[in-house]
Amino acid sequence: MGIILQSCSTDVDLYADYKDITIVYGLLDPQQDTNFIKINKAFLGPGNAFEIAQIPDSCNYPGKLDCKITEYRAPISSAFYEKTREFWLDTITIHDKEPGLFYAPDQLVYYTTERINANSRRFKYRYDLQIDRGDTLLTSSTDVVGGEGFAILNPVLDFSNYSDTKTLRWNACPNAFVYDVKVNFYYTEIIPSGDSIPHCIEWRLREKPIQEAGLDMENGSYNLSYSTSRFFSNLADEMGSDTLDQRIQRKVFEPSLEVIISAGGEELNNFIVINEPANSVLQNIPEYTNISGGYGVFSSRTHISKKMRLSTATMVQLINNHPNWNFSQGR
Repeated sequence: MGIILQSCSTDVDLYADYKDITIVYGLLDPQQDTNFIKINKAFLGPGNAFEIAQIPDSCNYPGKLDCKITEYRAPISSAFYEKTREFWLDTITIHDKEPGLFYAPDQLVYYTTERINANSRRFKYRYDLQIDRGDTLLTSSTDVVGGEGFAILNPVLDFSNYSDTKTLRWNACPNAFVYDVKVNFYYTEIIPSGDSIPHCIEWRLREKPIQEAGLDMENGSYNLSYSTSRFFSNLADEMGSDTLDQRIQRKVFEPSLEVIISAGGEELNNFIVINEPANSVLQNIPEYTNISGGYGVFSSRTHISKKMRLSTATMVQLINNHPNWNFSQGR
């Protein structure tokens, strides 16, 4: 017994069985002239993980991996896709990443300037990703999100009744499984010197999957209910009503609103749902990836925007009911 105990060791080498794990994030967007895909490796080493994350070599593969995208096209009414083209991705270093857990501001990314085709009335598109790491071949696939008919239907937005609930309407986006809806309100401050300072206040209405409550479909279009009081409470929060300089005039030049609706594919929706915070303290968070041979998400997205006016009643209320804000109609 003594010999057995003496021959056993409690020393464990955590880094003896190193395994290279590839992490991939890419969202193809037909509206962009350049599409980017982030390809990194997971790292494990002695020392502080946060310090290691600030070292580029800990996250990047040496040299350039062989990465290509293959395009497939099918008639709208058909399930048969044919290969139409393929193109290789190159690498570039961007210099505007905001500081965070990983190294910044420089970041190595893969990119392509090849056009990503949007769906049309005649054809739908799918794109396959392939990454050759030498010892491992990673693959993924996504349908294209977006196409003809995706449009915002409201002519104006009305916030004139504090206790009311109104509806934002838009036509469904092909292949979309999640929507992010926000409203930007633009106004200009005229300071005592006479200089003009433009301002934008953002109001995010929604960033949820289609299946969740609050987003209803009727005759091919979605209806999203919103509280009119939120518009004025957001203004109060952003401007700091208690400390407003009464010498500053605020002008509203129409169109003063911009509605932006972003739509994401099924894979992106699954990734968001899986990674949402759990309501239970007993969290057993599953992993989601659609990258065969690695981890991450490869999907598609698109967006539409529409500039519109505040309703006349809302403008009257903004001026008359909040005189300390010094708003007036710009000419």
